[in-house]
Amino acid sequence: MALANLPVRHPDRSLLLARDGYLFTAALDENERRSLSERGAVETSLLGRSTLIVGGDEGVELFYDESKVERHQAVPPPIALSLFGPGAVHALDDDAHRHRKALFLHALSETELARLLKIAERRWRTELDSWHAAGSGEMYSSAIDVFGTSIIEWAGIREPASEMREHARWMAEIVDGFGVVGPAFVRAVLARRRCDRWAARLIRRARDTGTDDPTSWVNQVAGFVDSDGELLPERTAAVELLNILRPTVAVAWLASFAAVALVEQPEWRDRIREDTAAGSTRVAQAFAHEVRRYYPFVPVLAARARRDLEFAGHTLRRGHRVLLDVYGTNHGPAWDQPWSFDPGRFLGTDPCSITHFVPQGGGPVETGHRCPGEGVSNGLLALTVGLLAEIDGLDLPHQDRHFSMRRMPTRPVSGTRLSVGSR
Repeated sequence: MALANLPVRHPDRSLLLARDGYLFTAALDENERRSLSERGAVETSLLGRSTLIVGGDEGVELFYDESKVERHQAVPPPIALSLFGPGAVHALDDDAHRHRKALFLHALSETELARLLKIAERRWRTELDSWHAAGSGEMYSSAIDVFGTSIIEWAGIREPASEMREHARWMAEIVDGFGVVGPAFVRAVLARRRCDRWAARLIRRARDTGTDDPTSWVNQVAGFVDSDGELLPERTAAVELLNILRPTVAVAWLASFAAVALVEQPEWRDRIREDTAAGSTRVAQAFAHEVRRYYPFVPVLAARARRDLEFAGHTLRRGHRVLLDVYGTNHGPAWDQPWSFDPGRFLGTDPCSITHFVPQGGGPVETGHRCPGEGVSNGLLALTVGLLAEIDGLDLPHQDRHFSMRRMPTRPVSGTRLSVGSR
């Protein structure tokens, strides 16, 4: 029986998700919360469709078991098309997904990450010089410019600095509006169209005349042969080009929180400074991992049952929607003191070995749907807090540091303004 014809037997929680955002599972009724906490799953309805919400280790394991779930048509089209784009790797499964993902894994190798971080450090130091000259700066807007122009340069895209910043801000608008209803979503859709046209021009030019660097990311995407033995269609190649550029800009949201945490945790700022001075990034990396766990970023992820199956006492038919509660899992009972900010939990530990650590998805990076850009996110955050920790007199002047747990994605309203001493 097709899922669309199945009767809905549970109250629809769509308004709850829209109203409570990241905390929507905490707003479920007592029995539903108990089921999710104790059994790792609760059956409900979203947008008129039966939906199994999962969390915890067991829920994560189900969500990333490719023999049981798939991604095709799992994300509602308005979100999928505005954020990822049509034909993106995120909606592929099995061999087609693994083949396409190999392109991203190559681009985001340790060697390429080191090259990106070197570019970003140069750009951050220039930006922080301007902060020192002015006595202050705003983390959110500066991070958009630094991360965006860095990844554009890294990709081998040669354009004036003003255009780099403009394109970085277009990509930020895509991220800012994908999960809300209203003007921000309209801006996201318009920015998506502008970015699609820009990326398509880059792909077209690379295929027609090449770029200055034949090994550049633009050329690699333009020349990538998909699992069907053909070059990606121009539009799909443009989408995948943006799917490496855009997530890097999205790290600006996390950087806004990281700056707050760094000032509020002076003991960790000192530890980062000492460790960085010794030539290590170990403490900064742990701090960045805890920022990604503790603060809201990805609210939920969606999949569909690949076949009829049983899980935690629930019967799922083929096509049944499965929703991973990302924020709830990152603050679930599997963590020691989950509501305390403690980077020490990641010192000496491989975060990818922690099943319930899913700030940007879970499962294996190489073969599953865990975000291949996770290393980029953490590397850029670690670099950022390491540079901020060097600054004497770093402080948070009076500002609106509130962030809404209803808005997805969220960040401090002020963008996190920081005061710095002059050199």
